[in-house]
Amino acid sequence: MADRPASMKLRPHLVAVGAILALLLVLIAGTAYLLTASYFDTKRAVHDDASSSSQVVAANAKWAFETARQTLLRVDDTLGADISAPPPGAAEQLKEAISTLPGQPRIYVVDTAGTTSLTTDEQFKPIDVRDREYFAAVAAGEPFHVSALLVSRLNGEQIFTISKRIERNGQFAGAAIISFNSELLEEVWQSLHLDRQSTVGLLRDDGQLVSRYPPPPGPQDLSQYILFTTYLPLAPSGSYDAVSPTDGVNRVVGYRRVPGTNLVALASVSSDNAFASYWAATWGVLALVIPALVALVLIAWGTFRLLRADARQREAEAQFRVFAEAMPNHVWSARPDGKLDWFNSGVYRYSGRSEGTLDGDNWTSIIHPDDLPEAGKRWSAALQDGTPYEVQFRIRGADGSYRWYLTRAVPLRNARGAISKWIGTNTDIDDEKATLTRLAESEARLRLAIDAGQLAIWELDIDALQITPSPALNRLYGFPEEATPTLAEYQSRYAPGEAERVAAISAAAVARGELDLEVEMKHLWPDGTEKWLLIRSQLAPGSTLSSGRAIGVVIDVTERRRIEDQLRRSEQRFRLSQHAAGIASLEVDIASGTIQGSEKFWDLWGLEQRDKAHVSLFESIVVPEDRDVRSNDQTRRAGTAAQNVEYRIRRPDTGELRWLSRHMEFIHDEAGEPVTMFGVVQDITEQKEAHARQEMLTHELSHRIKNMLAMVSALATQTLRDTTLEAGKEALIQRLGALGTAHDALLGRNWTDAPMQAVIAAATAHLPSERIALSGPSFALSPKMALSMALAVNELGTNALKYGALSNETGRVSIDWSVETNERGERTLTWVWRETGGPPVTPPTRRGFGSLLIKRVLASDFGGEVDVDYAPDGLVATLSATLEQSDAGAAR
Repeated sequence: MADRPASMKLRPHLVAVGAILALLLVLIAGTAYLLTASYFDTKRAVHDDASSSSQVVAANAKWAFETARQTLLRVDDTLGADISAPPPGAAEQLKEAISTLPGQPRIYVVDTAGTTSLTTDEQFKPIDVRDREYFAAVAAGEPFHVSALLVSRLNGEQIFTISKRIERNGQFAGAAIISFNSELLEEVWQSLHLDRQSTVGLLRDDGQLVSRYPPPPGPQDLSQYILFTTYLPLAPSGSYDAVSPTDGVNRVVGYRRVPGTNLVALASVSSDNAFASYWAATWGVLALVIPALVALVLIAWGTFRLLRADARQREAEAQFRVFAEAMPNHVWSARPDGKLDWFNSGVYRYSGRSEGTLDGDNWTSIIHPDDLPEAGKRWSAALQDGTPYEVQFRIRGADGSYRWYLTRAVPLRNARGAISKWIGTNTDIDDEKATLTRLAESEARLRLAIDAGQLAIWELDIDALQITPSPALNRLYGFPEEATPTLAEYQSRYAPGEAERVAAISAAAVARGELDLEVEMKHLWPDGTEKWLLIRSQLAPGSTLSSGRAIGVVIDVTERRRIEDQLRRSEQRFRLSQHAAGIASLEVDIASGTIQGSEKFWDLWGLEQRDKAHVSLFESIVVPEDRDVRSNDQTRRAGTAAQNVEYRIRRPDTGELRWLSRHMEFIHDEAGEPVTMFGVVQDITEQKEAHARQEMLTHELSHRIKNMLAMVSALATQTLRDTTLEAGKEALIQRLGALGTAHDALLGRNWTDAPMQAVIAAATAHLPSERIALSGPSFALSPKMALSMALAVNELGTNALKYGALSNETGRVSIDWSVETNERGERTLTWVWRETGGPPVTPPTRRGFGSLLIKRVLASDFGGEVDVDYAPDGLVATLSATLEQSDAGAAR
């Protein structure tokens, strides 16, 4: 290399190009300043125009409102005492009263029955207007009322009305109504000389559109428009830029409250038309400036190329060194004989060695002794063959610890093909190594979990009738773990008739379009042992009962069946003993409130035998929580006490809490009044407890196993289908993890339901929480919904982390849900996953199991539909589901 530093070699062309660039920047800055100043002047003028126009609209609206008000007062005076029979000539007087008003006004007088008794409308047809807002408001007491924009039921025109309450003798007698059409604002619009893209309008202060010109598509509620949410609370008049919610046009909007009314006047000036002259002038300037800029750029480029040509060769080595120093990898070079002659500073920083101490063969001093023989062997082979070098070994750091590195080197050859230098890199792969180790450990834990859960897994080739069992399946059926029994040998364990029963159930399931099957089968071992096995299977997509592939699991449920059988027999014995024990009888004198009972009756209540006792004694024994269940003095005297009730008592003799069931009948006197209550009572405590135990065991042993088997089977089948083993392992672990978090949330709620917030938070725990926003009401998910929601959120989150909004530093994810109730009382859940700020999105070329989880399983378990939109600016997944009656209380 030459003796002069690189900065000196680059100076001539840098100075020349710098001068040209300075001139270029001055030209750009001057042009930008002129265009920016002109832009803000134009914008200021448009805002002034919109504000002044809104003042004109407000003045005209004020005049029209006051004139209409005076006209309605005059109408009231003209009608006389009975508005249903107006005096002769009243219609002509009204026409004269509105002759000076714009907007083709029409007057209607309507009585309390909704009948129009007087009108100036020559095309009037009788219509009952009592359902209209303008009639209902004055009927409710408003003196005057301005309506929102309406569509006339007489002629289909867009109108709005001003109505007045008419009273006679202090009572509501009807309404006087003036109707205006859009021509009221058309004259104002024309007087302002606005273009076709600009509008004028009137709004009520509750956000309802009253009138607009040019006319809108129809009535609109603008209460959530930024005018009402942002600007009007700050000032009664002003201007702002906005996109119209009516037609989507960009406008500058001037607004002003109309004094003495509940109206807001608007004048919206089209931004596009207002800035048309500005853009025309801008393009004219750019037409002159851009060619000048292009010419200067071409001159700078030509000068740069000419001055730099002679320096390019001398800069090559310096550029390599700079590039190597900037790389996060260790970079080194070696002579053709393999002696290393240069390292970048990263090697020395990591190893703590002084610069130059690793040259030659000294690099071997920082290699782990166990890895050095293989590294040296491969380096020698590469030098001999002239082929690229690649090896993995551990390098010692300055602190004495070792990290794994992947080392690669390639030979550089001269024009004659001889090796002139070796260039190599060391890439830190210690984290990847650790990840692979953890994956292997996780796989081992998964196998242990399957063994611990006694999940005997099998796969069946239906065409060949060949079954592939797991060791657990062979153990369960009494075969050696490494054996390969035939399908017939497994079926030989079926009890008589079970094979035919299962075949019929399978055929019915396939006929319904179902791919999975769950059945409990009785098995008989050769020694006479009876076992019950739960078999859960699923056909692969495209498979049938005669062709394809099926996968499944088997669990021994013999003990559960034994417990269930014992529970059934126990319940039967309990009912028999209850019947044999007898039922206690009682009689209540309603007038005196005294009770007489049989001997067993007093024993049931924990009281000593007596002739009679007052009902208050028994009411004090009933627990306070069941006070409203039992009868009381009012319901007994009225004869409305429930015939059959169950309540708890605290026995005064032992303090025990017992359940009693009571049935009563009333005896009435000749006048039909209840005088006596006869009934029976029995202790049902054991029955309650037995029922609770049975429900608990049945639910816990059956429902959980069923759901767990269904989920694990589906996840294993779909995840490992059409994918590599490594990718399948990683995806299966993530999905089982999501399933586990949902199980944890349900376990904390006694497996009844789980909050939506908790399920989603658990499923997104491995994601960057600061970039995920959750929003929605408290909503309880059933176990089935919770499991599918956790799996779907895990799938969406994993995809977002790999390819979507969470794969960069700026993307975000929002998860929102809401529950709406329509007028028929139907409740609809809407759940949205929305990604923003990520890399551009392109639809996938194939649909995997993740897509199946989201679009089919989630939709099925919620009984709704899932839409996935691969929008370029971010994926949006939407679940819409109508909640069944059983879900009516899910949102709280």
